Amino acid sequence: MKQGFRYFIKFILILLAPPVIYLVVALIGSIIPVNSKHETKKSDIEIYLYKQDMHTDILLPVRSYIINWDSIFKPEHTLANPKNSEIIGFGWGDLNFYRNTPQWEDLKLNVAFKALFLKSQSALHTRFYQKVPVSENLVKISVTEDQYKKLSKYILEKSNIQKSVEIQPVQDLHYYRDDAFYLAKTSFSLFKTCNTWTNSALKYAGLKACLWTPFPQGIFYQYR
Repeated sequence: MKQGFRYFIKFILILLAPPVIYLVVALIGSIIPVNSKHETKKSDIEIYLYKQDMHTDILLPVRSYIINWDSIFKPEHTLANPKNSEIIGFGWGDLNFYRNTPQWEDLKLNVAFKALFLKSQSALHTRFYQKVPVSENLVKISVTEDQYKKLSKYILEKSNIQKSVEIQPVQDLHYYRDDAFYLAKTSFSLFKTCNTWTNSALKYAGLKACLWTPFPQGIFYQYR
């Protein structure tokens, strides 16, 4: 009886060890800063980090002297074809997850398992905003021209954008009337989540970020 109980305890410990280790590594990676000593020069370019539930988006001006995003990710790709939008949001994730989980309450175990553990197609989610959204889960960041160029390069390189070829949206997939989805590079996984993508974008641009995080809290911790 006692031996059976010991085996049961060992089984439980083995079962719990991977998620506990994952959370500990995520916590450590979240509190280790990257680019924290970089002094950002004064700039007239403002970007935003926007957290919605467990997902983080990067919000950028639609038009600037560096890049006009609406010439690549076109408003007519959305249902509403919005005019004169000031902000465009970028997020990344698993395409199948996007298709089947418009709201967190729609989450299904098999969809989450495929996204976390199986290689699959990823997607870039874009959304136009007339104005900067009002939210307590919004962080404004002033960036230099060089940082903005690097951030833009990261977004373009992680999308399936080829020169001289007009990018096409994923058909029949929208969360809102002003958004669109596009096929993207790399695969979503347990170690490369939507928040990891955002954090990597910030690191690539030389902006404050954490060493590694699968959760939005790690990113926002650096901008507390």
